[in-house]
Amino acid sequence: MPALQSSSRLMIGLLRFVFKTAVVLILLVAAGYYPLVLHSPQPEEPGYDLDMNAVRQAAASLSGSKVQDIRVEQVAEFSFAEAMVMAGEAWRGTPIPIYSYKLVFPKRSIVVDTAMSSVKGIPGFMVNSFDEGAYQRMLKAMNDAEHIVITHEHFDHIGGIVDHPRVAELLPRIQLTEEQFAHPDRMMPLRYPEGVFENYQPLRYDSLHALAPGVVLIKAPGHTPGSQMVYIELADGREVLLLGDVSWQMRNIHAVRERPLFITAIVRENRTQVIDQFQALNALQKREPELAMVPGHDGEVMKTMLERGVFKAGF
Repeated sequence: MPALQSSSRLMIGLLRFVFKTAVVLILLVAAGYYPLVLHSPQPEEPGYDLDMNAVRQAAASLSGSKVQDIRVEQVAEFSFAEAMVMAGEAWRGTPIPIYSYKLVFPKRSIVVDTAMSSVKGIPGFMVNSFDEGAYQRMLKAMNDAEHIVITHEHFDHIGGIVDHPRVAELLPRIQLTEEQFAHPDRMMPLRYPEGVFENYQPLRYDSLHALAPGVVLIKAPGHTPGSQMVYIELADGREVLLLGDVSWQMRNIHAVRERPLFITAIVRENRTQVIDQFQALNALQKREPELAMVPGHDGEVMKTMLERGVFKAGF
């Protein structure tokens, strides 16, 4: 009987320990869930200067024909949880399309963002599709382009440059910014081809750079050090602002709400800079609803742009 009582006390003590441990773990997980998944910083005062008058002056500073068409290729599509796109969203899936743009002038073209050469190494559950034909058309467009620019240095935007079979010949037309070129770690797992970029001279500019008539690069560091937006005034007067990955989708701009901390930590994003940009873009959208904002990975916005004829499908 004493042995039975001792065994019962041991079992009760063990159950109490397990219960208390479980409660502590649940509390720890609950405490961590809010800052990691649900919380978004809030801008305290305007911290990003997006002066559209200055942008439009820069766009008008170069004479010549403006962009006639903006053509787009969807090279791949990932699948993320909505909770990865914006803090506090549900865990259901949302498509993350990977785009490349071709700005078509009467006698020249510019390629913006160069997608990626494959989806090897990316977990299969995160990949919806990869279009080899679209990738090959983009490579050909790069061969013919006067300028090749990227919105930032992540692998799904710079991949076509790094893996292009004739990248050495394209160097004079590749307009990587000083900040993009200085942070090759941000395009991991990709690497520059050995020796090819050894004497490369990156593009240097302060806040705005007129790239072509009606086309202006706008510095927007935060998502990466070299993040930039691309303003385009078409020949018919319509205006487009390619946001790159300042925001993956328009939901962030509408809500002025950041990606969750666990995502921004992975990509090493400056949350303060990005939320300030969200605030500026939200205010701009309210002031100028006709200015078409295009986030880096928003299929719904792309569908609208194609339906309205602002973009045309295929290079």
